[in-house]
Amino acid sequence: MLTRSASLTPFEARWLAEIVRRHEERHGALEDASAVAAARERPAELEVRILHRAEVLGEREGWREALLRWHGRARLGLALLAVVAAMLGFGAAAGVLGDGGRAVNVVWALGALLGAHLASLVLWLGAMLFAGQAPGGALNAGGVPGRLWLRLVSALDRSPQGAELPLALGGLLGKSPAAAWGIGAVSHGLWALALAGATVGLLLLFATRRYGFVWETTILPAAAFTSLTSALGTLPAQLGFPVPDAALVAASGNAAMADEAGRHAWAGWLLGCVLVYGVLPRLAFALACGLMWRRAARRIALDLKRPGYARLRARLLPDSERIGVRDAEPETMPRPGRRGVHPDAGEGCALLALELGQDLTWPPISADAGWQAITGTDTVGQGASAIGRLDSREQRRAALAQLAVHPPRRLLIAVDPRQTPDRGTLGLIAELADRAVDTRIWAVAAPGADGGAAGERLRLWREGLTGLGLGADAVITTAEAARDWLEER
Repeated sequence: MLTRSASLTPFEARWLAEIVRRHEERHGALEDASAVAAARERPAELEVRILHRAEVLGEREGWREALLRWHGRARLGLALLAVVAAMLGFGAAAGVLGDGGRAVNVVWALGALLGAHLASLVLWLGAMLFAGQAPGGALNAGGVPGRLWLRLVSALDRSPQGAELPLALGGLLGKSPAAAWGIGAVSHGLWALALAGATVGLLLLFATRRYGFVWETTILPAAAFTSLTSALGTLPAQLGFPVPDAALVAASGNAAMADEAGRHAWAGWLLGCVLVYGVLPRLAFALACGLMWRRAARRIALDLKRPGYARLRARLLPDSERIGVRDAEPETMPRPGRRGVHPDAGEGCALLALELGQDLTWPPISADAGWQAITGTDTVGQGASAIGRLDSREQRRAALAQLAVHPPRRLLIAVDPRQTPDRGTLGLIAELADRAVDTRIWAVAAPGADGGAAGERLRLWREGLTGLGLGADAVITTAEAARDWLEER
């Protein structure tokens, strides 16, 4: 079981809410009584309560754990693609330079190392201009390496829970540019690694083999290559890379450059071009996309107009709800023992249910034929065992009247701890306790109740009962303890 210490980021929380919404719209609403009760303890904002409900349901259904596992798969997939990208870059450098047995055509070498990179960069810039104008445009604009990474991450988890993640992610992002920025950051990062691998390959091969450099043409004049070499070498020269001069360029067009200084100049020029026009731009774009992704992700919010979210408004933000005891206790608050029952006056026992939920079994402990129902029409005789539900005003009046005539020795009041105690409930408990020798409050737990929310409400019950003068031992939480106390065992 996943622990709560692995908390979700705001983006992940909305992603999880989208998973729950999509599942409920396709397969019907989930059983969420405890999740809704826990969500209504949160601030009165619809999105905040939807997110908390989704986290409770997601943890129960396994989606929360699957989402957190996604991070591990994402890091693993990214690491695998990074290794592959670096190896491909190194292989490209080795393929371009060869084994040193033939001269290296500098124009073809530079085109082979930077051509695909520059073409994909132009396509990415064009796609970003039109992202969002077509369905899936934002996702498709991120770049092939980034989309390949997402497919790899999805392929690493074939569980039913994991299958929900990609579709929910697409639904959450919608036409937001966040998807393009996130995938773009991954794509540019992988391209930067591939080009860095090519740079390392060039350095290693230049250090261990002797290469000659040449350029060839049939129709272009030598001046064209001189101008091209000088223009491309301008930026690398700012970083200290050498640039072949006009004489060296002209000499390389006639035969492979054999002079050592010339070979150094061409090797440095080639390295500088790959670094300046390949590695550095990709790194800059990767960082920029990463920053834009973070900004866009922080702005993503749930589309509360979707039917799956809109139907939750009435349940998560009801027009009225119990808010518990919030104001200062008035001086006239009834307290048990104000009138009091002498120990010798009470006989028998009574079990009453005060606003007990309809989903809870009543009576929750067995009652034999000796028990008499409190209905308001029959009189419970002295020494009899009384049982009843107090759901209406008439039932409460009947119970107070009958207990006043025949006070029980032991009075057990069953309450629903999922409900927050209000002043009216506590006042009625005080009046009932005035008509018994000894009183206990039984917090009847519902099957599958959320422990965190129930524990918080039980604390409110204890605080309210303490204010009435009933100590902490007045609260019973198990059926066995309730039965034993009624039977004086």
